[in-house]
Amino acid sequence: MDKILDKISPRTTKTHSLSYVSSTTWRQTFLMTDNPLHRKKEIYIYDRSTTISPLYIGLRVHIYSGRKFYRKYVNKWMVGFKFGEFVWNRKLAMYKAKQLRKKQKKAKNKK
Repeated sequence: MDKILDKISPRTTKTHSLSYVSSTTWRQTFLMTDNPLHRKKEIYIYDRSTTISPLYIGLRVHIYSGRKFYRKYVNKWMVGFKFGEFVWNRKLAMYKAKQLRKKQKKAKNKK
C-alpha cells in the first residue's frame, strides 16, 4: 500500500524553516549595533522604505516625508513595519471646508 502511495505522491524529507528576515537584513542590524551613529537618542531617516528593526525601540526618529521631518517615538509594536507607514506624505483634501467658505462668501456678497 505504501508503494502505491509513494508513486502517487512521493514523500519529501525536506523540512522548510520559516525565515521572516533575509540574511542581508540580519547583517545590517548587526552592523548597526557596532556603528556609533545608531547610539544616538534621535535619528534622522530619509528613506521611508526602511524596515523598523528592534534596535530602534525607545528612540525618537525623525522621518522625512518629502517636505519636512515628522518626529515619531518607536515602540515595540512598530517593529517589522516600514517607517513610511507612520508618516503622511500627502496633503489631506478639505472639500467640505472649501464649500463652507464659498457659501459664507456668497452670503456676505448678497447682504
